Amino acid sequence: MFGPFRGRLGLSWVVAALVAGVVILAAGWFALTRPHPPGGSFVPVGAAASFPPGSAREVSVPGTFVASVGPGFVAVLQEDGCTLVVRDGHYRDCRGDTYDFTGRAPDGCGALDLLPVVLYRGTIYVDPDHPKTQSPAPPTGATCP
Repeated sequence: MFGPFRGRLGLSWVVAALVAGVVILAAGWFALTRPHPPGGSFVPVGAAASFPPGSAREVSVPGTFVASVGPGFVAVLQEDGCTLVVRDGHYRDCRGDTYDFTGRAPDGCGALDLLPVVLYRGTIYVDPDHPKTQSPAPPTGATCP
């Protein structure tokens, strides 16, 4: 009724088939759910270890600076035509206005554009194509609206 070999296959064949099925399912689950490096327009800018806590520096993406702030990282973009430098624990733009490492002006009036940041396996990635545009600080001496 079940073929001539049914009696010859022992319990070990059934167990082997079940184990093989579990191994195949586990391999498929691992391949589909493990983390992958960010794709799209994200680009690597450096090892996370190269950004000591409370520090910032310019990275390989033009006009982009990355800072280690608290438990994470923040990437800011300098305004077009106005260079940005890191000085004494803050950013200073070409007009002399300062911003903290999160990109905000100290008086809360204005901020630098932010870029998305992803940390993957010890490497920092930024997405220069999708900035969060914010209003820069008003000129020095002007009041905040």
